[in-house]
Amino acid sequence: MIPASHHGRFTGTNRLWFMPGTPAHVSDGTLIVAADRLSVRWAHDGASREGELVLSGPAPSCRGDFTDTFHASSGMALNGYQQGSMLFLFGTYSAGDGSPAWGWRIVLDWCDPDHFSFRMFNVLPDGREALAVDLFGARVS
Repeated sequence: MIPASHHGRFTGTNRLWFMPGTPAHVSDGTLIVAADRLSVRWAHDGASREGELVLSGPAPSCRGDFTDTFHASSGMALNGYQQGSMLFLFGTYSAGDGSPAWGWRIVLDWCDPDHFSFRMFNVLPDGREALAVDLFGARVS
């Protein structure tokens, strides 16, 4: 799904937001990209964190299964599509308090051969989106 031209290791600044309009939690981040998976590493409050997005399905549609050591340890299934050098995935999760499900959107962008962008958004029940994670990595030789 992700072209061979973008397989490899990318590093940059990871920004994490819990609430819109609040300062980002900033750490170093790493993306390790292969055809059918993306591994991500970052830190929060001094603790190392890891995640993995496994991709499957016939292009241009696809499925993404995301797990991490932060909030998605039980995993989240997302569905989406590839358009050009971008991949869009969407899934939902329970807020746990009886309120409507929230959405989670992941966007991968490999339009620049020397960079890779990994962004995640919270989608409120009313459809508004809030950027939750932004990692723009530069290729490491």
